[in-house]
Amino acid sequence: MTTARPARSPRRRVPRNTLNPDRILDAAVTLLDRDGTEAFTMRALAEELGVGTMAVYSHFRGKDELSDAVAQRLLAEVELPVTGVGDPGDRITEVVRSLYRLFSEHPSALQLLTSRPMRGDEQIAVTDQLLGLLRSAGLGRTEAVRAYVALMQYTVGAAVWTTRSRRRCEREEGVGERIKKRLTALPPDSYPSLTDLAPELSAVGNMGPVQFEYGLGRLVRGLLGR
Repeated sequence: MTTARPARSPRRRVPRNTLNPDRILDAAVTLLDRDGTEAFTMRALAEELGVGTMAVYSHFRGKDELSDAVAQRLLAEVELPVTGVGDPGDRITEVVRSLYRLFSEHPSALQLLTSRPMRGDEQIAVTDQLLGLLRSAGLGRTEAVRAYVALMQYTVGAAVWTTRSRRRCEREEGVGERIKKRLTALPPDSYPSLTDLAPELSAVGNMGPVQFEYGLGRLVRGLLGR
């Protein structure tokens, strides 16, 4: 006897004439944060919105244009300090801290921004201001560019570390304790530093923003020669 498949519930559609670019971008950010860039398609976005795929195309010509718009929407969250007000080192720290917060709260933003050429006023404005702040702090042309790259490398790496640690802690309980046990079980004669510092190593992996601030302060002071 063949069992009848349960009827699929009808997709809840949005009322006519209520779809607009802001609603689409909000749904795109939600979809990206939840499912990642691999699952980000125009069809998946349409399903998230409860509309037909062509309704999304009526506002954005394709995935590339939509991806650029999402990246700019997210970068608009970066807080840029008032030009010429305050110590350059403090303002550099403020911009980088805001970028870290964006990347760790919206991991998909990293993939969008690093997989496509720099475009859009928001991304250009962030880069331009950081370079200007590094120059105003007294760095030469080459030093300012290299310092900018170093700050971005640190920020991206820290955000990825934070995101992965958070997701692992959400999936598994007692991660820190298991890491500590694993390290302390190593032969001390072969790994004296790991076994000695096991409690500290197991704790720092979950410190996220606190650990980021620790490194950021020292990195900025070192780059500026302070």
